[in-house]
Amino acid sequence: MLGALSEFSYLTAQKATLYRRIMRLFFESHTMQRSSLPPEDVLSALELSDYPLEDILRDLESLCDWGNLSKRRDTRRAGSLAEYSRRRDLYYATSRGLSIEEFLENGLDSADENAAVGAGVVGAIEQRLESLKALLENLLGFETPQMELLETLETLWRELYQDFTLLSADARGLAANLERKLSLEALEEFIEFKDAVRQYVERLARELAGAGRRVRQKLSSFTPLQSEGLLHALATVRSGRLTTSANLLDYGKAERRASSEWSALSSWFSRPLCEGDGLEYAIDALRGAVSRVLAFVDALYRTRELGLGRAGALETLARELLEISDPLEARQKLATQLKLFGALHLVGDVAEESVINAWKEPLEPIRLQAVSKGKRAERAAIGAVGSTTPQARAAAKAALEAYRTRERALLGLLESGGGVLNLDGLELSDPQMLQDILNLLEAGREGRAAGPEGRLVEVEFLEQSAVLRGPDWSLLMEKGAILRLVSSENDEGDEPDGNEEDTEDEDDEVQEEQDELQLEEAL
Repeated sequence: MLGALSEFSYLTAQKATLYRRIMRLFFESHTMQRSSLPPEDVLSALELSDYPLEDILRDLESLCDWGNLSKRRDTRRAGSLAEYSRRRDLYYATSRGLSIEEFLENGLDSADENAAVGAGVVGAIEQRLESLKALLENLLGFETPQMELLETLETLWRELYQDFTLLSADARGLAANLERKLSLEALEEFIEFKDAVRQYVERLARELAGAGRRVRQKLSSFTPLQSEGLLHALATVRSGRLTTSANLLDYGKAERRASSEWSALSSWFSRPLCEGDGLEYAIDALRGAVSRVLAFVDALYRTRELGLGRAGALETLARELLEISDPLEARQKLATQLKLFGALHLVGDVAEESVINAWKEPLEPIRLQAVSKGKRAERAAIGAVGSTTPQARAAAKAALEAYRTRERALLGLLESGGGVLNLDGLELSDPQMLQDILNLLEAGREGRAAGPEGRLVEVEFLEQSAVLRGPDWSLLMEKGAILRLVSSENDEGDEPDGNEEDTEDEDDEVQEEQDELQLEEAL
């Protein structure tokens, strides 16, 4: 049972392509009610004109050795001795060979793709179970029941169990199949039939919750005597029958098979939700699938509307760019529209200025050298590090002085409000102060941050929005904020002494030395 299956060998053999064509020919012939084929017909049907007949005979024998084909003698009447001597065996596909080809024909997901349960199948199971129980009680009243009644009982049970297998397989695979379908890109057919899918799943869930739970109650009402009588009746009818392998089915095998069917039916309907793959699990899974279908369709429609809107805007932008003859102007317009190299929250000339400067300023040339023989890679700008021009030193000093000026201005705003500054309605004369305030807000997300001139600032975010303005720009913040200066210990307790002027002079000298050091590091 757990050994290797030789019937699948033709799928991976060296001549797998030819073997697949031969097995497909026998499968299609079987569906056309022609099971046996001579080697000559196989060779002509495959249209292999240059292929010798002896080679096709060897291929057919290989398939017979693997168990996919079998052969029998051609017993047709021969018209002459020469015709009889030329007669060969007839080949036909075995049941296993046909099953493999049928499996490959239907696809690997055939069981999950098809929703086989029709309307009212759970109610039909309930009615057949009632008829089965009534017939069983009638049979138990006879010492020697008639064979006709036993045949009727076996037919009724076979129909009931077929409906049950379809129901359990459909309920098990439907929810998982819907999950896979919802992740596909081609969803036109699903959108078209979404209402039919939803109605089908809802109907099946209602049948399971109603008639399915009644079936569970009827199964639990079977007494041990009734269940044993059912298994005995089924084994009596089925014993002595021929199987597909032409073997007789004895009473013991028939009883074991009937017992497994009864156990599968009763356990599926009585299994709790936590154990899965049962009645309660199917009800819960199908109801959840309905919710997922509705949510997915709603999200898909909203995504499509958003996508169509963006596509229209990009198409309009593309037409405008085609009308611009200057490539630099087209690149500048594209960068402005897409907010490239600019702050997305800025409104006004500041944002446009940053975009324009990003396109005009040249990149700094860099020389890279590969690592070889343990040496480190060199990365240096063109020109010596120490050879800084006077213009660059002056520009760096001016930038540092501008930063110090903005720090003093921001500290003055804080001190003018008694150490408290509300950002809503704040007017900033220097646009660069906006970036300093944003950096302070970013650093103060945890509550406190280092503010201007090293002073500690406490940041409190508000729920209402705030607007910051400048000469030619404005910024709308979703959440406003209040900045508070936190007093140091020296500010609270110490009083100024007589040497205050000397201390201020020393502080200025220290500050100048720090500025010089920062300039040297920057250059």
